[in-house]
Amino acid sequence: MHKLILDVMGGDYAPSAILEGAKLALKHLNSELYLVGDEVVINTQLKRHRFKSLKHSLNKKVFILHAKDNIEMSETISSVRTKPASSINIGIKLAAQDWKNKTPSAFISAGHSGALMASSLLHMGRLPQIERPAIAIKLPTIRPDGCVLIDVGANIDCKEIHLRDFALMGAVFAHVERKSAELPKVGLLSNGEERSKGNELTRRALELIENSQVFKGQNRLADFIGYVEGKDLFSGRVDVVVTDGFVGNLVLKSLEGLGFTVASLLMQAAKKNPLTSIGLVFSFGLLNKIKKKLDYAEYGAAPLLGVGGYAFVCHGRSKAKAIMNALIRSQNALESRYIEKLNLALQDQSVVRGNC
Repeated sequence: MHKLILDVMGGDYAPSAILEGAKLALKHLNSELYLVGDEVVINTQLKRHRFKSLKHSLNKKVFILHAKDNIEMSETISSVRTKPASSINIGIKLAAQDWKNKTPSAFISAGHSGALMASSLLHMGRLPQIERPAIAIKLPTIRPDGCVLIDVGANIDCKEIHLRDFALMGAVFAHVERKSAELPKVGLLSNGEERSKGNELTRRALELIENSQVFKGQNRLADFIGYVEGKDLFSGRVDVVVTDGFVGNLVLKSLEGLGFTVASLLMQAAKKNPLTSIGLVFSFGLLNKIKKKLDYAEYGAAPLLGVGGYAFVCHGRSKAKAIMNALIRSQNALESRYIEKLNLALQDQSVVRGNC
């Protein structure tokens, strides 16, 4: 049976919202659920009536894994070493051990993302040929398969080889929950489609990616289509967009702000014009569907790709719904075995990649 290891202490609304999300997810899970954090705090919360179902499942499907420390958002990533008994370290260590025993489990946290990455590198290590792990997230598009944006925050400063690795990892991840039989299309984010566009980093990365054997021949993993622009993220033209973590995080945060602003503008317009209010009432269902697609809570968590195991990063402001979806998606990831598939793809390409 798979294990889902949930950091109860991480996030702006921990521990209550984290446990609420775990409670909501219970009926969707066929995995064991490990709650990692201060045992006293967790048990105190579980005594509340709202967590009756979680408490009832203790020692059957739900287990508590004690961690006396927590890495706060304000702390530096050096806390990974100074706080070995933190919930992030304890959870990552268990997931890493399970990976070594070939019984993969997933660690999920809304806590310090830098600490999660550092702990994952320390205890899980890197997959073959990967220098830098990256965080990937699927964005909604006009096509059902969505678009993978990678990296969205793990690496601020990158070299061209890192972007090449992101392209490979994104291509493998794009196959997860994919409905289309076509190979994913991979693009490199730039300020224009022409080869003369971009900066020094993207121009070097463009040449490196397009000459990689991963994207050539009958056994290729995906089709590389060159530079793409920001407008292509949602058009359905591309399935994977590659960028460094600085730009990717700006894109992601901008999209979050856009969704909030659009909703606010609609409400303001409705207050000023009664006819607009009537129109909004009739289009409420459609608007709600669009809102759900843009809501990070619907996605739940983003995987940290490139480490030897399953680690998932949740938004720091995650509430119960986001945690529930994070647990469900983590379980789906374990069942799809895409980290194992990524590992095999990297091993298969280990010879030719050195000559790219």
